[in-house]
Amino acid sequence: MRVACLANLNNMMFILCRYLREAGIDAHLITLSDEPAHFNPGSDSYNDDYLSYYKALPITKSTLYKASSIELLKKELADFDFYVGTDIAPTIVTLIGKSLDVYIPHGSDIYDLPFLKTRKKGTNKVWWLNEKETLSKLQKLGIEHTKTILFPDEYDIHFPFKDQLKTAATYHNTSGPMVFIPQYADIENNEQIHALEWHPFFTKMRNENDLVIFSHSRHNGFDLPPELAIHQKGNNLLIEGFAAYVKVNPTIKAKLIFFDYGMNVQASKDLIATLNIEDNVVWMPLMQRKEIMLGLNMADISCGQFDNSWLTCGVVNETLASNIPLLHYRQDELYASDYETLYPLLNAKTVNDISEQISLFMNDKAGYKKMALKGSEWLKKYTVDNPLRIIDAQFKTKAERNLAADDLKKVNSILKKHSLRDKLYRAQGKIKSKFN
Repeated sequence: MRVACLANLNNMMFILCRYLREAGIDAHLITLSDEPAHFNPGSDSYNDDYLSYYKALPITKSTLYKASSIELLKKELADFDFYVGTDIAPTIVTLIGKSLDVYIPHGSDIYDLPFLKTRKKGTNKVWWLNEKETLSKLQKLGIEHTKTILFPDEYDIHFPFKDQLKTAATYHNTSGPMVFIPQYADIENNEQIHALEWHPFFTKMRNENDLVIFSHSRHNGFDLPPELAIHQKGNNLLIEGFAAYVKVNPTIKAKLIFFDYGMNVQASKDLIATLNIEDNVVWMPLMQRKEIMLGLNMADISCGQFDNSWLTCGVVNETLASNIPLLHYRQDELYASDYETLYPLLNAKTVNDISEQISLFMNDKAGYKKMALKGSEWLKKYTVDNPLRIIDAQFKTKAERNLAADDLKKVNSILKKHSLRDKLYRAQGKIKSKFN
């Protein structure tokens, strides 16, 4: 079985590819060249073994619809028996006349991208056509013909999409693997981490402080409008809760690590200044996951988010893989019916909750760290073993997945309209530029 793992947003397909290869499957990672650099496999691995099964094609979202790009996709993907992917993988296989066997969305690629929106006035027409409109149509068509979708039900609670997105796919209430757990089982004894840029900094931070709290969530709003409220992380609650702890424990050498990332970084910095805890907060730049995971593994506590309940997400999964105590808000009753057990955490929703949980941890560090050792076990059971069983079952029932003639006509119609409108918009742009 030769498997193509397509696209790599959040490093999801690289992680899946590693697990499949570990299981003896001939899996290969295929990406486009314009994916963010921090989702390159090299940013998530402490060696370069991946080079033997990874290829970034010289195609971008903007050039995806060219005849030469489609021919290259057909050539590169022709000898694979099975297609699994994330992000725009449904579009990619649709362009070569195939259906995706397993789709593992990262989020907006399923609850937002397939639903065509009106172009805002002033938005560049060529850009909108390339990046949104045509892609939206092909993505929707691709998802409609996907056989299996792995995506947590909790997303449909926050972003209702299933009733609008007509697909014959079977949904499974799970995601795919998001962290390669074996890589962090003994990270402190991995000699390769000493070569990392941020190793000296994190080591010094660890050695000089009694308490290191790590938060690598985005800084997304304290009071976002209703349509964006689901993206709030509750950074303000964490800042105020940490400040409350520091105020009553002035002799504890405590640091809160943040990353300069999100819509409202300045609002967080202003609040920190108002609370007079600048000396206790460290701001880090964006960095590769392998560097983030190094710092995370050296911390005492890792923070998720406090405004909305999420069972799994990148930050949560990375924390569980590291067996670090997780400070996070989880509404347990939302998940009780689907999971035999839930991972251990320091559950907090309010400023007082956060301050109290930090105090409880500091009074029993050994006990909480022992509790956290169950994190990677839960993560492996529900986000590795379970999805791998589902995918393996699809291997065994694999059938030819060529698109039907009517669907091929739809694809060709979309591409023809795209080409005509692209030429029209570019001509309009030239005329406008000439008169300006």
